[in-house]
This record gives sequence, structure tokens and C-alpha cells, in this order.
Amino acid sequence: MRGSVFLIIVAVVMLSVSFVAANINSVSLEKNKNKESIKDIQFSTFTSAVCENKEDFVHCKDEIFVNCNGNISKAIDVAECNGIRLDVQKATGFAMFEKGWKDPRN
Repeated sequence: MRGSVFLIIVAVVMLSVSFVAANINSVSLEKNKNKESIKDIQFSTFTSAVCENKEDFVHCKDEIFVNCNGNISKAIDVAECNGIRLDVQKATGFAMFEKGWKDPRN
């Protein structure tokens, strides 16, 4: 009788340990999947001058752009990128140049 009770206790302990080990393994696998998916996200923001010819001057203003996985868009046109919600503030840079002004970036 004592031998069978001892065997049952050993079996319960072994099942409990294997259950805990399986849960720890599944949690670590899930964390690794999340880390791998985070590495695949490409996200950045930057400003760039956008210029227009108006009358005798060239009007330039800064605009904020978003690079979301290689797709570059104006930030005001993108609400979310890979789960990252964007709250875009207006850029305040502005300049005026004479009509014959040549943009040195071109």
C-alpha cells in the first residue's frame, strides 16, 4: 500500500514538473517570436522642405514624413505604423526665397 501511494506521489510530482516546464518553454517561445517581429519593423520620422512657386517668390515649409516599412508618406496621411499610433504635431519651419533661387539639393 505504501509503495503504491509513493508511486502515485512521484507520478503527480513528475506531471507537475513537466507541466511547469512546458509552460515556461511556450512563454519563452512566444517572447522570441515577439522579438523577431519587432526586429522586422522599419519605422522612422524626418522633416523635409516642401517648396512651391508663388508669384515672385519660392515659398518653402517643413513637413514631417514617416518611413513605415520602406513606404514614405506625409505624417498627416499616416495614422498608424505597425501598431505605433502617430500623434503628429505641425512643423513650424518656413522660408521665402526670390524667384530665381536655385535649390542646392537638386
